[in-house]
Amino acid sequence: MSNRPNILLLMADQHRADAISAARAAGGESQPALQTPSLDRLCREGVRFARAYTESPVCVSARATILTGLLPHRSGVFDNGYKLGADLPKLPQLLRERGYHCQAIGKMHFSPVREHHGMHRLWLSEEIPRTPDEDEFMRDVIAAGFGHVEEPHGARHEMYYVPQVSQLPERLHTTAWTGRKTIEYLDEHVRERAGASGSDQPFFCWSSFIKPHPPFDPPVPWHTLYRPTDVPLGTPICIEDEPQRHTYYHRTQNRFKWTDYQPDANLLRIMRAYYAACVSFIDHWVGQILDTLDRLGLRENTLVLYVADHGEYLGDHYAFGKRGYHDPPSRIPFVVSWPGTLPAGQVRHHLAGLADVLPTCIAAADGSADALPALGLDGRDALPAARDAATPGRDVLIGQLAEKQKGLYAVIDPEWKYVYSAPDDREYLIYRGAGEGPACDRNECDDHAADPIARPVLERLRAALVERFQRDGYDDALDPSHHTGLRHYPPLHVPWEPLDEMEARSTVARGWQYAVWNRRAPYDTAAFDPRKSPEKAGFEFPSLEVDFRIKPGSTQPSAVRESPPEARGTQPDLPAMPGPR
Repeated sequence: MSNRPNILLLMADQHRADAISAARAAGGESQPALQTPSLDRLCREGVRFARAYTESPVCVSARATILTGLLPHRSGVFDNGYKLGADLPKLPQLLRERGYHCQAIGKMHFSPVREHHGMHRLWLSEEIPRTPDEDEFMRDVIAAGFGHVEEPHGARHEMYYVPQVSQLPERLHTTAWTGRKTIEYLDEHVRERAGASGSDQPFFCWSSFIKPHPPFDPPVPWHTLYRPTDVPLGTPICIEDEPQRHTYYHRTQNRFKWTDYQPDANLLRIMRAYYAACVSFIDHWVGQILDTLDRLGLRENTLVLYVADHGEYLGDHYAFGKRGYHDPPSRIPFVVSWPGTLPAGQVRHHLAGLADVLPTCIAAADGSADALPALGLDGRDALPAARDAATPGRDVLIGQLAEKQKGLYAVIDPEWKYVYSAPDDREYLIYRGAGEGPACDRNECDDHAADPIARPVLERLRAALVERFQRDGYDDALDPSHHTGLRHYPPLHVPWEPLDEMEARSTVARGWQYAVWNRRAPYDTAAFDPRKSPEKAGFEFPSLEVDFRIKPGSTQPSAVRESPPEARGTQPDLPAMPGPR
């Protein structure tokens, strides 16, 4: 057997750190209702980093951080819609150079879609496939006779945060497909590469589940796993005046994702129950994958990492989605397991981030961290801290979402978070405290930026952000003439308006994410797009194509459009929502 370990990177999209039963128990929940036996098993067989954060809480920039080990201001990827530079070293490329066979499975969110970044092969299941020719999952769904399901990952647009049962049977759901393809790859590896021709080639497999990213659409019978009254993730944590302190991103997210500042309590409980069901369904397949490693005799020579690109507010702090630095959207699962090499059943409270994935994998592949300094990474090898809790950790973790006038910046230390929102021209100081659990979440409901007693903390963390950007020559966020050292902009304002007055806003168009694959040849037929059926000729369905024409009686361009997940349409700002009614 090769002395180079196999590396299995398991990833979920929008999986918050407290959505693992073991983490909830560590946070003080005596009998967690959330069922994640396989992720609990992975925690028992490895080391869980309880203070791991995404540096950039949105899909594309978070994944770029994994690929490069660099923070957004160095990778140049700040948000969805950005592309990685071809000259940047990437994790699959570096492992391929070290003799690894590299396989991607599930949601990668690469741009272009089939950009391999050094992977030998892609088996993709993307959120909004442009065409089945680019998406193996979509081709399998059509081949199975379910081509009439135009949104196989759940109905989006105005249904985006409405809990729903999958239109696909359990066996065809993207979660089952991603898990099953991972098992297929592991079997293939043993059959064709492990020991073949004496090569004993190790593998790097990145398996990425779309869920629990909304829509929350567990298949039958998983949608019945939790009653809404089970509250597997508790009830939302928030206080009355938080909407007045929402950032630009909270306000716009709550509109273009078709959520109000707070749905009724029953809908919110169902939403959280269906989210939890999506997590448990992933957990089921994580268990199948771990069992396969055992069956094939690969477990002890495989480093398994489980992470997420970001979390999800789920109503905490009167917010939904990601794009924020409270714990619900930014703190993520980060578990490393390597039986016989790393300790088992340990928890670390070192600050960790997605930039740490690349150096951890490279150090494991090389058997040492000697090659890391030459790569100039921002991330750290997590293996030393996993082995020994006394290993020194980083003082602060730096975060950034978007840039310039829309930049959202964060500095996180073991107890505090500093956040600067450029579109609001506002600083926030959040006391989180140490450890994990509901007490930390409740602490984050308050803003201490105006508290003179906490002023030294704010200035210390802000200085760490400015110093880091100065050191790296990142001037876009800096203004030496301003007393903060950061660049300030006039706040963005757009009047708050009812949904039926927002048709002309591109914010709403961003929420109209209808299927697009079945409006391209050869799939633009009634078999795949039922709007084409002759029996419906008497009905006028709204256009789902890009349409920025001025509508009669309006001074605003219409923005009814199909919008791929990487689209970066401008998102006008909205003022803070009124307090709870």
